[in-house]
Amino acid sequence: MADQIDRRKFIARGARTLAGAAALGVAGPRLFEEPKLARSPSTAVKPGSLGALAMVGAWVPDVETGGEYIADQLGYWKQLGFSSVDIIPSGPDAPPQEVTVETGRALYGLSSLDATSAAIVKGFGLAVIGAEYQKSPFCVMSAASKPIKTPHDMIGKKIGVGSSNDQVWSEFLRVNHISPSQLTTVPVGFDPTPLTQGTVDGWWSFITNEPIELALKGFKTYTFLVQDWGLPEISTIFITTKASLVNARAKLKAAMVGEIMGWKKALTDPALAAQLAVKRGQGLTYEAELLQSYAQNKLIVPPGKAPDGLFYISPLAQAQGIHTVGLGGTKVTPKEVFDMSLLDEIYSQYPGLKAIPKPNYG
Repeated sequence: MADQIDRRKFIARGARTLAGAAALGVAGPRLFEEPKLARSPSTAVKPGSLGALAMVGAWVPDVETGGEYIADQLGYWKQLGFSSVDIIPSGPDAPPQEVTVETGRALYGLSSLDATSAAIVKGFGLAVIGAEYQKSPFCVMSAASKPIKTPHDMIGKKIGVGSSNDQVWSEFLRVNHISPSQLTTVPVGFDPTPLTQGTVDGWWSFITNEPIELALKGFKTYTFLVQDWGLPEISTIFITTKASLVNARAKLKAAMVGEIMGWKKALTDPALAAQLAVKRGQGLTYEAELLQSYAQNKLIVPPGKAPDGLFYISPLAQAQGIHTVGLGGTKVTPKEVFDMSLLDEIYSQYPGLKAIPKPNYG
């Protein structure tokens, strides 16, 4: 259940990986270095024939967009027929990804199942066509010296929760039969310093973010994933419009092939994803991005539980996700939300893409 971060192990790993960091960009693009396909999706594609590609990321520029940065840097999308690529950043000050995609500013984007399901209920013509994370990154973090090891250990404690996570927090309490009155929910921002100061006992966070931030500052934490405590949900989902699935299918298909190739590379070369994130983001450190890259690999391809091709959402995962969303009051059906036909088509046409390489978990 716990995901302890050992900084000493990281330093040993980082020293080995940093040796190659300076080489970023100097050797030129290694086009289609992997995967080796029996039938390449770039065969007979006229350069620039698909025009410009615009997609909106899941958050502000960091390694969470590492697969896209790789697909762009190594020229995968250009080989697939795109003349240019615009990776639109998201974040707290940006419009919702659903709006950016619905209005046509981006062909597709990355969001959360809760947000997209709510938008569909409101009348947005969207569809979920895949999921980057097969496991939710949400976790409860506490000080290693005073660990909160189970949901019921939170009773009587103060838990810091950002306002943007109110709905999923409510879902988590409900599924674990905990009344909000049994603990104190403390509104917080993004900085987890209050946990280190003892202002709160626990912190609702992403396993890929705050625990790493504190570990690099020397503060040891204990975490458990909410996925393992009754809240199964795929995360960082790919969304597009239902109209694009019909009217821009070839373009969307090529875009997703590039995504698959980029993320397969990120799974095996998390250092490259981290390097590109530092290059494209602001105020990021290689150490933190590398650790996040390792951590998210465990969510993209959970150990011992590989998906049926990258991003594929099984019928069981669809049903579980819809059930979790329903706990927050959003009532939708899998048929209203998911469309796996594009991935079905891609993996049928290019079976070499379906094989998942052994991830580098650090």
